[in-house]
Amino acid sequence: FPADELFSSLPKGLFNNLEGIKTSGELAYHFLLDIDFAQLDSLKLESELKERNFEIVEYGDTQLSKMSGEFVYTAYENGMPVRTFPVGPSWEHFTPLDSISPILQMSVMQSEDGAFYYHHGFLPDALREALIYDLQVKRFARGGSTITMQLVKNVFLNKNKNFARKLEEALIVWLIETEHLTPKARMYEVYLNIAEWGPMVYGIHEAASFYFNKRPSQLSLEESIFLASIVPKPKHFKNSFTADGRLQESQEGYFRLIAERLAKKEVITDAQAAQVNINNVVLKGVAKSSFVSESWQ
Repeated sequence: FPADELFSSLPKGLFNNLEGIKTSGELAYHFLLDIDFAQLDSLKLESELKERNFEIVEYGDTQLSKMSGEFVYTAYENGMPVRTFPVGPSWEHFTPLDSISPILQMSVMQSEDGAFYYHHGFLPDALREALIYDLQVKRFARGGSTITMQLVKNVFLNKNKNFARKLEEALIVWLIETEHLTPKARMYEVYLNIAEWGPMVYGIHEAASFYFNKRPSQLSLEESIFLASIVPKPKHFKNSFTADGRLQESQEGYFRLIAERLAKKEVITDAQAAQVNINNVVLKGVAKSSFVSESWQ
């Protein structure tokens, strides 16, 4: 079908970032969902949007390629804006990708989305597994999100979880990845510079300073794995530690897993992976003082 039929049919007011967008070319959509509620593990999920001679003629209300250059990012908490900063050289805490420890880069990627540089914004198997789990627990618990999906959600969308927002997210991800609106390396650079790493701690520059009084290029193996471990729940970083600021022994399995993945990617050696030690994570920054600050209790 003509691509513009899809985008012109989106209800006004529900897809704010796509209002006014004009496209040419053709699209074809394939979808299959097969659920046996008695055997959820047998669930089948297929979803693919294909294009032919597709092109964005006009962006409309939102410049979907804005992540390619410096842009202003606003972080929200409970629907309210809490921090606004430019993602680019004019922000003193902005850190270019080549100034971030390669071990940190790969640790976060192996934790969040190991195939980021190879997929086109979606991981069907991850979405399938997330849907199975959500059906098992009967709530919206997992999303199967890739790094691209997380970026689109944070940069372009509000935080309300509803079907319209998920569809808008999927369409924006597809447009960015299919039309190569932002290079993968720049997307990952943006991701590491806007990720929340603690209460009001945004970006890897602030994270490295907050926890270890270091620059992002100076992070050790264990420090990098630790920072990767708290990306999913940054406000609860203290749960990873004992009362005296030492990592919980329960963290050891995660550290071993990520270290093994790093060795397979040849970012570190097998010997380094074998020697990984959670006791080498020693808080030195503001995070250390938070363990005795009543305001954090």
